[in-house]
Amino acid sequence: MDAAPTSPWNPDRRWADPLITLMAALALLAALFTLLARQAQSGRPAQGASLQARLMEPLLEGPRLLGAPLPGGGTSLAKAQAQLKEPWDRALLSVLAADQGDLALGRTLAQGPQGPEGAAFRTAWEAAYAGGPLPDPGAMSEVGHRLGDGYAAALLEARLLDRTGGNGAALRATARRSLLLRLGVLGFAGGLAVLLMFGGAAFGIYLLATQRQPPPHPLPAWGLSGRAAALVLLAWFLTFIVVGNVMALAFRPWPTLRWLAVPLGYGLHACVGVALLCRAEGLTPRALWRRMMPGPLGRALLQGVGFLALAVVLVVALSLVLSPFLRGSGSPQRELVDLLRGLRGWGPTLAMFLLVAGVAPCFEETLFRGFLLPVLAQRMPMAWALLGSALLFGAIHLQPLGLPTLSMLGLVLGLGMRRTGHLGTSILVHACWNGSVFILMRVLGG
Repeated sequence: MDAAPTSPWNPDRRWADPLITLMAALALLAALFTLLARQAQSGRPAQGASLQARLMEPLLEGPRLLGAPLPGGGTSLAKAQAQLKEPWDRALLSVLAADQGDLALGRTLAQGPQGPEGAAFRTAWEAAYAGGPLPDPGAMSEVGHRLGDGYAAALLEARLLDRTGGNGAALRATARRSLLLRLGVLGFAGGLAVLLMFGGAAFGIYLLATQRQPPPHPLPAWGLSGRAAALVLLAWFLTFIVVGNVMALAFRPWPTLRWLAVPLGYGLHACVGVALLCRAEGLTPRALWRRMMPGPLGRALLQGVGFLALAVVLVVALSLVLSPFLRGSGSPQRELVDLLRGLRGWGPTLAMFLLVAGVAPCFEETLFRGFLLPVLAQRMPMAWALLGSALLFGAIHLQPLGLPTLSMLGLVLGLGMRRTGHLGTSILVHACWNGSVFILMRVLGG
């Protein structure tokens, strides 16, 4: 492949088959090492309050501030204790317990975090609630960050300000307004999810009733051989692994710039992926885009709203079915939460949002729904092609706990592409899904 081909690529099996075998073995080893590294990371205590703990703050304190119970009885400290086991989660609960007057429970829960940050937290807790010596002011910023820079962190800082003659009441009032805003966002998100579930159920019935209706556009046709498709996918995946690790190592000496490794690494391997597709099929990027975006965009986007609602219904239903089996397991979103925790300022946050809700959906839909699904559909029944592309989409994220829900999302994205023949449908669903998860995590648990 020294020059861009003018026709789809069909490599010679004599060298292509051994190369595919080698690349597949390397890909499996790379995936295995990545999974082992993530498992080792997830086995260590979290370095700060989890998303679950941050979501519990408004549920625990909201009813007390409003003077009215939440529908369903809300959440009590006893329930929260049973669910939250991570050291910094229990540290967050210790502040809430102490602020509610239960100093014995608060002191017990405060013993969880270890290391210098844990010792600094306990010093701050004793100073705030038991009259102990004041902590080093320089350590309080890190303690607040470990607590999630939320309501509990503000309560602790307000107590210390009261002791030093500062304006703790103003900070407390600001924290209350912020917590009630988060409670409102949580309620709005829950209400919107319910509406989407009703809409998704109705849209699912509509799809079943019209399943024999031909799509307005067929799936994109690919002329490259199966061996060429396998080489493209394996080369992209190995690039994805290598670039991610190289970027992480390159930015390790600069902690404040470490977040740049993600957008730069993703942008690079996405460009490599598009270049591989174009080169193997003999297309320019513009021709590739036109092939996957036939006809008007409006109808495809309108149908995308229905598929987004269907995705909410199916993912929520699957999560409810699997919840008894996954109870007590680590969060599949821990990596993303840790990434968001490290973002400081609007610049990095906006850049990461554009990556998650813009670049990633465009590239991943091009690869999985625009390329992989049609290639599989040319070689097997459509049902198997949809299932295979969905499972590969879930597996490529290398999150074992998230595999069922990610695969279900991939299945809905594939159905959207199959129904409309327009990549805009699945890009819209993917972008809205990623963007809403990012915003909720940032607002409620970042």
